[in-house]
Amino acid sequence: MQLYLQSVCQLAFLGLCCVLITVRESDGTFVPGRCVCQETRSRIGGPLKELTVSPKSSTCNMVTVIVTKSNNELVCLNPEAPLGKQLIRCWNRSHKLGRDVKLCLKRRRGRGRGRKRLRSRQRSQGHNARASSSSS
Repeated sequence: MQLYLQSVCQLAFLGLCCVLITVRESDGTFVPGRCVCQETRSRIGGPLKELTVSPKSSTCNMVTVIVTKSNNELVCLNPEAPLGKQLIRCWNRSHKLGRDVKLCLKRRRGRGRGRKRLRSRQRSQGHNARASSSSS
């Protein structure tokens, strides 16, 4: 009886080793449907708190961009969308230069045409104010 129990234990140990080796080797192959983000957005509104970018891996065949909003809502961004590409570039640059990744989330407001119009309006008003004060 002793010999039989020992054989069973050896066989069980050998089977366990085979399973562990198989699991370890299969880690390098892509398994579809294992990405953290099932749905992605191309845009996001509101203030942002944190940014996480995960490269392609054996569990997901695309770059994952996860943004945490100020209300702690997690949002997955499309890495092919303009905002996703911008955040990935900033993330990579920040890690390369050793900077804080949160700087990528600081949005500069008023950098579009509206600000240029405001500046030109201020200049013209200042110019008109100087012209009227010199004529008086």
